[in-house]
Amino acid sequence: MGHIRDTFHVDAPLDVCWDIGTDAGRQPEWAEGVLEVKDVTGRLDHVGAGYTRVFQIAGRHLEARFEVVRVEPLYFMEVAGTTPGGGKARYTVRNEAAGSGTDGTFEMEYELPGGLIGDLANKLFMERALERQMRHSNENLKALCEAQVPSRA
Repeated sequence: MGHIRDTFHVDAPLDVCWDIGTDAGRQPEWAEGVLEVKDVTGRLDHVGAGYTRVFQIAGRHLEARFEVVRVEPLYFMEVAGTTPGGGKARYTVRNEAAGSGTDGTFEMEYELPGGLIGDLANKLFMERALERQMRHSNENLKALCEAQVPSRA
């Protein structure tokens, strides 16, 4: 099983970050490699909300179905997902007020399909590719959230 984690600071309040982060339809704007989001059942601010993510990783187009399994509005979301090939992922997003901004932590555990071959692929290239995508996604989300905050001139 693979594991990736990233922490970041956003110069935008919790409610702005939460609003954008729980709008599954906006993921293609900030989530690296996400080509489309479909089958959205509503905002990701309650247990049972879900969506299908069409994404590209390591040059392949894949679909994964995700569902919110735990949520504490503004502060925490846990989401579980599966791919048709047997892959699994569980990610958490933690937000914490930090002055007028937000400190975020994104963490994901995942299992690639293919048993031993999937484990080998993960160690050879997938883990690094996922870490890169996660960092870029968090940078994009940060920029999107900060653009929603009026400048203080």
